[in-house]
Amino acid sequence: MGLGRASFVRAGVLIMAALFVSGCASPSEGLLVALPDPALAERTLTVLAVTTRSPAGPQQTGQMFSGERASGVHYVSLKLSMPPDRALGALPTDARKQDPTKNIVLVSSRELSLAEFNEIVTGTSVAPAAQPVRNARQKPAARAPAIPQREALVFVHGFNTRFDESVVRLAQIVDDTRFNGVPILFSWPSRGEVSAYGYDKDSANYSRDTLESLLAMLARDRGISGIDVIGHSMGGWLTMETLRSLAVANDQATLNRINKVVLAAPDVDMDVFRTQVARLGPLAKRMTVYVSSDDYALRFSGRLFGEKVRAGDNTDKAQFAAMGVTVQDISQLPGGIGKNHGKAFGDGATITAIGETLNHSGPPGSGIANGVKEIGNSLTGVTEASMTGAQ
Repeated sequence: MGLGRASFVRAGVLIMAALFVSGCASPSEGLLVALPDPALAERTLTVLAVTTRSPAGPQQTGQMFSGERASGVHYVSLKLSMPPDRALGALPTDARKQDPTKNIVLVSSRELSLAEFNEIVTGTSVAPAAQPVRNARQKPAARAPAIPQREALVFVHGFNTRFDESVVRLAQIVDDTRFNGVPILFSWPSRGEVSAYGYDKDSANYSRDTLESLLAMLARDRGISGIDVIGHSMGGWLTMETLRSLAVANDQATLNRINKVVLAAPDVDMDVFRTQVARLGPLAKRMTVYVSSDDYALRFSGRLFGEKVRAGDNTDKAQFAAMGVTVQDISQLPGGIGKNHGKAFGDGATITAIGETLNHSGPPGSGIANGVKEIGNSLTGVTEASMTGAQ
């Protein structure tokens, strides 16, 4: 005799809990508690964050932002310490132990205004206002020096992910891919709870316009040479919906500035994925999807939504080829309960391949630790926070 609907749902929640569990922190403990002495950090990197989350409450130590939806947008710069001997794909964290020799740890953080965020992205300070010419014979002002261009990487996290967890994941990704441009986390209001799947899906949709505005802003920025986007899990849904919205609005200026789109285990109905890709035109050929047949999280998601296969667990390469999309089947990689859904980032060879797909290059360890570690230093008049409570 089969399971009743109620029993199936209860069993499913337990399965989802096992599949999506991450980290060792309790619900109130976060990873963004700054080192008491910044000098303890041997190697650091800096990431930017744009979020539609509300600030964390006083009981959410080290989380910085909660899973609730904000009425506005927050901008943050975070400097993190990377352990010296971390293996490719490893994500060592411990909310209870700030050990920079073993774990990824926050060094400092800065909350930014939109103007300050734009200064960092562009790589320049805000220019002073033009002064009136007092003398007709006065020599014209010298031209401003050319702004060196850098690539932007936008990472969109998935379901059941807190803000602090998404920050350390991006730090691992940019370090492992040797990225040396401007790394930006787009963090939407996931509650970081297995039971909040429906809320998270609505929160992803709630954040589409903000992600669209971010991509359009980066596309117009004279300091940005191009944009790469990585979307994971439900973040793949948010990424595709946003790109589709840009296409519907005929914003080719933004779409043309997007170099590569990487989707890891996208939680998107395959039929819906086809309709989204159909809108993207030439951008489809610049997309790479990482899929796995043993992604039990996506398999359960498909059962919740009418027994429909998700794009992230569809290993029929011909279906992707028909759309002009590149697909990488990583089913053969070892995973296990709680690991299959994120193994694109947890396998050293795969994360290296993602870096090659995005055309990131440089000697090992050169990533943002050497490329943009000084972006936080370009700010003036911004108070540094320890992130031990709400911001």
